Amino acid sequence: MKNSKKYLPAAIAVGAVILVCVCAAFLWKSYQGERFRIIYIPKVEDNDNDFWTQLLEGASMAAQENDAKLTVLAPKAENDYAGQVRLVEEAISRNPDAIILSPSSMTEITDAANQVVTAGIRLVLIDSELDQNLESAIVSTDNYEAGRKMGAFVAENLPENPVIGIVAHVRGSSTAAEREEGFRDGLEDAQSHVAATVFSDSDYEKAYAVTETLLETYPDMNVLVGLNEYSAVGAARAVRDMGRASEILMVGFDSSMEEIQMLEEGLFEAIVIQKPFNMGYLGVERTIGILHGELEPRQVDSGSELITKDNIYTEENQKLLFPFAE
Repeated sequence: MKNSKKYLPAAIAVGAVILVCVCAAFLWKSYQGERFRIIYIPKVEDNDNDFWTQLLEGASMAAQENDAKLTVLAPKAENDYAGQVRLVEEAISRNPDAIILSPSSMTEITDAANQVVTAGIRLVLIDSELDQNLESAIVSTDNYEAGRKMGAFVAENLPENPVIGIVAHVRGSSTAAEREEGFRDGLEDAQSHVAATVFSDSDYEKAYAVTETLLETYPDMNVLVGLNEYSAVGAARAVRDMGRASEILMVGFDSSMEEIQMLEEGLFEAIVIQKPFNMGYLGVERTIGILHGELEPRQVDSGSELITKDNIYTEENQKLLFPFAE
């Protein structure tokens, strides 16, 4: 009896410590869910574009798994710089813990991004860069490397007397600039055969129209690359409708269902795909890590792959092309 009384205070103390730890963990989890309010401002929210759809799915999943509240504010078009600036200003007024931004321009959004940092709000970039290092972290495809893969493929498969055209997306965006630079470097000695670069403003119809004009201006053009989904698909539609599919080696970027079908049909010889679901997931996960005080790594590469008719049906590439398939 005396022994039991002797150990009773110690037992009570241990029990109290355990109870406090359990309660603290529970309260911290609840607090974390309340505190971590994140606003994401993509370039556009387009249900017809698989890249942005998958990216937002990944971001949403990461927010749910980490009990964070994620709000998405998106302009109507990728080249709506003024609209994206207004949304950044609106996001600042809501005073979230962090703002995730996919800047539609390296330069046009910089002042607004500066306001985020000045307001004491953590800034994380997804997909694209700014011309100033304002962000706590960036999660993106290595766009130079992705472009280099396109260029290397074209260099290995050059037709005789090559005349090369580039259909890019938004002039001034970091992704367009870096992909084109990588593509040209990947061409190596064939760089001199690039005849022109045109811009689609991430619009299927404009990509179609500028491709028509490009092929009329350069009737001998026999290589054509599109640097995002809108540019690639719009250009491919134009090439098909002009009856020139058998004459032009085409390489696309991104992986919409239409683009995959065009690859299977032989309209594209290859496509370079990003991993948008990974990008969105890692972007939110990295943001939450920063809010916990984890400042490294500052740059995260979400990856890219070159897909051809020869490797499209491998198990690994099928998972990348159809990330939601059972």
